[in-house]
Amino acid sequence: MATSQGILNKQYVSSLDSFLDTREINKLVTDVQNEDNLTDILQLASRKKPIATGQPFYNTYVNDKLFFLLDTTGGTVNGSGSVSVNFTCTAATSGLVRKDDIVLAPTGVISCIVTNVISASGIDTVYVKSVSGANITLTAGQKLSVYSVAVGENSVSQSNLRFGLTRYFNKYQIFREISIVTDVQTAATIETTFNGQPYFAVKDHLEKQIKLKGDINAAFIAGDMSSTSFADTTPFLTDANTSGSNGGGAVQTTRGIHKYIELYGNTIVDGVPGSFGKSDLDNAVSTLIASRAPKEQLVFGSSASRASIDTYYKNLGSAGVTSVRLVVDGKELDLNVDKVSYAGFQFNYMTMPLQDHPVLFSQTVINSSVYYLPYNLKVPVQGGGFDAAVAVRYIPSQTKYGNGMIDEIHTGALAWNGIPNGDFMNATCSWTTKQGLEVLGAQFMLRQQI
Repeated sequence: MATSQGILNKQYVSSLDSFLDTREINKLVTDVQNEDNLTDILQLASRKKPIATGQPFYNTYVNDKLFFLLDTTGGTVNGSGSVSVNFTCTAATSGLVRKDDIVLAPTGVISCIVTNVISASGIDTVYVKSVSGANITLTAGQKLSVYSVAVGENSVSQSNLRFGLTRYFNKYQIFREISIVTDVQTAATIETTFNGQPYFAVKDHLEKQIKLKGDINAAFIAGDMSSTSFADTTPFLTDANTSGSNGGGAVQTTRGIHKYIELYGNTIVDGVPGSFGKSDLDNAVSTLIASRAPKEQLVFGSSASRASIDTYYKNLGSAGVTSVRLVVDGKELDLNVDKVSYAGFQFNYMTMPLQDHPVLFSQTVINSSVYYLPYNLKVPVQGGGFDAAVAVRYIPSQTKYGNGMIDEIHTGALAWNGIPNGDFMNATCSWTTKQGLEVLGAQFMLRQQI
């Protein structure tokens, strides 16, 4: 039976190639599609956060870094080889350094105190003096870290620094699915059973719910945030089913974890596709260190991408690889991970069945990549404590039936809830949910293409 559009009526069911109504067949239907493995991202995103304001988007904030580098790329350096040097910074690293700051010249690891800063047209010229009297060697293109401060007796305060906040936001997405079963097929029994029930409607319900869960999970992996918001007066995206006579509702979509990392995190590509070695592992470690990522990491990917990593570790001997249960937000999940210690990091590798799907992401880099996230999916928050690194933001249910996140709507003269609604002799059940992915600390995260 091929997938097609239309309601589930008696004629449709009776004309199936498998003749489910009449054939003598095994009463259990083999699930060769095995689609009900598309729930893993929702398991990882175990924290659920309602959007109390009902706004179509939600915000998160990230604090600015407190330590920084002065970049001399494209600038000028005067006095190199002497105890006093001046240099120009790039526009991006100007406005950060002050008199009495201590900077570190990379050649010879020479500490220098800032004696003056002159700014013109958004470019700083920084004057420094070696604190030990050693000569300073500096070449345009080098970077100097501002790592400390030293003031004199009876000092006055330095110029004030203002550390700001960077706002990130995402939008929720409305997901829907529907099951329509006619009066004839509602009454008819069939030879096979689904969840112990001899009704095709049960099969339809099961598959539609699995489809809805799969839609949500796939969006949480590969989704891209739309430029359109529900509040737009002239939306770029409109619902093709309602546009025109019914008002043309705006459509907005949520950003998935892949795009979060592409935009705000880190991405590296292995030198030899299809292989994984020490240099690739070291590259990941260096990138995580540079992004100040937590030392314990959850690394998930497809079976294909995991195979290259497993081959590397197994060739070294598996004594250092242990199998443990995955715990997220204090809850133990039914997921096993391989744990490896390396370079001060704990890497916990798991396979993401969603990335093994032969259709969803098979033509993209998603299936050939592994994703590094803070283990336990928690990130530190300013002032102490932790928050969920990956969470689901949602609008609470707005109908009588549902589970708080997913609304269930019953219509038709044979409505499943026993309350007739409308003149059509069918039972219609539709589901709708308003959900979006929230990722905090994407700067800590990494995608590595194997």
